[in-house]
Amino acid sequence: MNTLDSTLLKDFKNGETQAIEDFYFLFKKPVLRFILSMVKDPLESETIFHEVFLKILRKRCELESEDRVRAYIFTITKNEVIDYFKSLKRDRERLENYFITRIHESSPEMIDAEENILNRLEGALHTLPFQRKKVLELSYYQDKSYQEIAEELGISKNTVKNHLIKARVNLRDRLS
Repeated sequence: MNTLDSTLLKDFKNGETQAIEDFYFLFKKPVLRFILSMVKDPLESETIFHEVFLKILRKRCELESEDRVRAYIFTITKNEVIDYFKSLKRDRERLENYFITRIHESSPEMIDAEENILNRLEGALHTLPFQRKKVLELSYYQDKSYQEIAEELGISKNTVKNHLIKARVNLRDRLS
């Protein structure tokens, strides 16, 4: 499938599996290219693309004509990239403030020990599967409830709980 036509759009809106798959592959390459042009990180671009696709999938019933879908998708993509950069900025500011505070309050040995732990934790976080890492970020960094996470990711509350439990176990094993 190379183009979006009314049949594909109708089937996509109705949630037909093949249409969802065709829609995904139809837009994956151009949307990823667009994201990568701004983010410059292939892994983060892939993550952002999946967020975009999940949003489109959740709001598929709101899609109108074929000619407006492309603009809608790229608008969502642009907004998701903006959110990504805002999140990076907030995280960086939070870390800077934390380290500035810690530097003034801590001894050099304590700082080295804490930095080592944080580096190990960051490395362990990168080993988590995408969905598990996303659930963990939404829970701890964005302070969202199980219900909010479940709705945002389109999964059940039990799945959210299981992801968090498995993430904690995985992190504990890697850090011990």
